[in-house]
Amino acid sequence: MHKNEKRPGYKKTKVGWIPDGWKCSTFGETFQIQLGKMLNKQASAGPSQQPYLTNINVRWGSFDVSNIRTMFFSDKEKAKFALKQGDLLVCEGGDIGRCAVWQEDIEPCYYQKAIHRLRPNKKCVDVRFAMYFLHQAFTSSRVQGLVGETSFAHFTRERFIEFPISVPPLFEQIAIAEVLECWVKVIRNLELKISKKRQIKKGLTQQLLSGHSRLPGFSKPWKNIRLGNVFNLIATYAFSRENLTTEDVDNCAIYNIHYGDIHATYTGAVLDLCKERRVPMLITSEELPSTLEFLKDGDLIMADVSEDYEGIGVCIELKNIDARKVTGGLHTFVLRDSTGYTAVGFRGYLFKEYGLAKELKRIATGVSVYSLSKSNLTEVKLHLPPLEEQRAIAKILATADGEIETLERKLALLNDQKKYLLNNLVTGTIRLPEFRKCLP
Repeated sequence: MHKNEKRPGYKKTKVGWIPDGWKCSTFGETFQIQLGKMLNKQASAGPSQQPYLTNINVRWGSFDVSNIRTMFFSDKEKAKFALKQGDLLVCEGGDIGRCAVWQEDIEPCYYQKAIHRLRPNKKCVDVRFAMYFLHQAFTSSRVQGLVGETSFAHFTRERFIEFPISVPPLFEQIAIAEVLECWVKVIRNLELKISKKRQIKKGLTQQLLSGHSRLPGFSKPWKNIRLGNVFNLIATYAFSRENLTTEDVDNCAIYNIHYGDIHATYTGAVLDLCKERRVPMLITSEELPSTLEFLKDGDLIMADVSEDYEGIGVCIELKNIDARKVTGGLHTFVLRDSTGYTAVGFRGYLFKEYGLAKELKRIATGVSVYSLSKSNLTEVKLHLPPLEEQRAIAKILATADGEIETLERKLALLNDQKKYLLNNLVTGTIRLPEFRKCLP
């Protein structure tokens, strides 16, 4: 709340600089704060099991009750730990401060010790406003000094009781909560739309790449060709993360794509270097070999190791390299089609096909870390449609990816707008129009 410091119409309080018409209280004064039931083996194995929440079920502003658990509660415990509509639940450990207002249609339902349950003991507070206040507080740096450290981080009841909260007039709290709820609803609807689009695209990918569904106008048979007869393996250059940066580098303009980038950063089948800004570059060229083999449009970079089963053989196809100098990095294979069996734009999608992905998992070796060998990889059989059909398939899948990317950009913008409103409305830095008359 430093933006409000010494502004006309603002006062300094324990919670920071807030509007003169707002009050400062504590959560202990405003809410009844109750931790949930301690779990034990006898309770989880007894009769008359009842549903209960863990901190895993609590999301930011919502609940995931798809995997809700059950355990035994005595009559005394039921009276103490039963949830009511409108209870504010806050994670005590794990992702500390994650909170949501209970409005689910599960009755009765209880909660375990890793969750604080808050019920207003005054009529001057709206639980939704309190939820957004906590969301802003716990996603900023304001509560870091209050988080206790034992074997794990936690926010104790004692500290929660003393934690300050700004209390605008009730009508303003309700108005702030309703504005933020509008953004939340739009964001959730868009997230649902994106999820459905992804599911549709996933099904389309499997149908088209497996040949189970053929596009109109294509009937020629597909060919089974050994991977080593289609792709050559190009040299890669392993550099540590310490010698890579995504910032602008003046003395060494060489990109080096690490296996971790393929697993964690790039989610699509094609990496467009004109659009993607998160491509690591070498900080220094002092350790470079005398000759480097740079990559071309259509080359594939594949992660040859993975810490999870689903990441085996994940790859990206490079696009719009232009004059950039790009190399494969640590724990990667680079595959280049020098035969013309595959179309540019299709290659990255090829390895998304379920049967091929399953075969890569089969030939991987390892226990906690899985890896692919060049010799095993080159023996894998590819099921390839004619080139014109490849291009048609790639066009359809790229269009689907483009639609999803557009929606994701819109989602990112909405999240930024919501974050701005959250940071400014609950602190009083900006006021809604109907309350601006309160300002001098």
